[in-house]
Amino acid sequence: MELTSILILVLIIMGVFLAFAIGANDETLASLVGANVLRFRIALVVGGFATGLGMVLFSEGVGKTVGANILGEGIKYTTFMLLAVLISSIVWLIIGSFAGIPLSSTHSTVGSIFGVVIVYSLTQGGVDPTTALNYNKLNSVVISWFLSPLFGFLITFFLFKAISKLYLSRMKGMNQIEISEKNFSWLLLVAVLFAEIWVGANSAECIGIFYGLFDNGSLSILEYYFYVVICGIFVFFGIFIAGRYVIKNLASQMTDARPSEGFIVQLSSSIILMICTLWSLPVSHSHVIVFCILGLNAAQKRETDYKGIGRMAVYWVATFFVAGLLGGLIYFGFVSFSFV
Repeated sequence: MELTSILILVLIIMGVFLAFAIGANDETLASLVGANVLRFRIALVVGGFATGLGMVLFSEGVGKTVGANILGEGIKYTTFMLLAVLISSIVWLIIGSFAGIPLSSTHSTVGSIFGVVIVYSLTQGGVDPTTALNYNKLNSVVISWFLSPLFGFLITFFLFKAISKLYLSRMKGMNQIEISEKNFSWLLLVAVLFAEIWVGANSAECIGIFYGLFDNGSLSILEYYFYVVICGIFVFFGIFIAGRYVIKNLASQMTDARPSEGFIVQLSSSIILMICTLWSLPVSHSHVIVFCILGLNAAQKRETDYKGIGRMAVYWVATFFVAGLLGGLIYFGFVSFSFV
């Protein structure tokens, strides 16, 4: 088997396991499990199926952005470029995990692409760095990283105010409040499943790898769709096998949270993810959720750790540049050792 075929096989395996990792790190079901709406295993199965379904049915636009449209006209990923992007993203996320730094896999992947493409244009010859990337598309993606959390905050804030004024504030006595929250438990189920669909659809990292392989001719269209389905299956396994630990841990801390609050946060985040996915913009689900929770806290006039939020914001911004530097260095290493 020639080197190119081996590298394509490696990329396919890494892409599939990246889908597993996406499922393993998905915490969306925590609010549903914490509210005891479904039994734990049933919640994992239903939620995992919804995430996988979203990835299979609705991820192509975001995958195309990552796998082709973010590149400049006439530029296609080489096998070594995709390998450098994957290695850079994974290494930086692992470093962040061990350091206890909250990072975004989306920011890491797009940052890695930026660094790899810039180094590719400088070392390839005849490629202009100013046109090697589709900067209009890249700017749209980066702007969405700032606007999606902001709109998550605003939608949650005003949605809570509206539901509170029109419904929640009219509940008198413990009996009415308990009945109301029980009804919201089932609305929470619908909101979480809706959110899981768009979490799967917006998880572009693994789908982008396969679209890049399809775009450069390494995969046929049928092979591309086959691996999209495989990614959907593995994101399900990621939630069911490994994600249960994250979900159970978070759910144990959310037993006092009201289903009405969980419903508002999940509905707000899913609306943002749906809009961004339909516009083919990869965003960070965790960032959106954090700002949805901040919007809920602001609407309820709760205290907020603004210093902690500030630190997270610094990490989010730094991720793009650190991953870009790391991706560029890895690809430069491939060039220096004459692999390319």
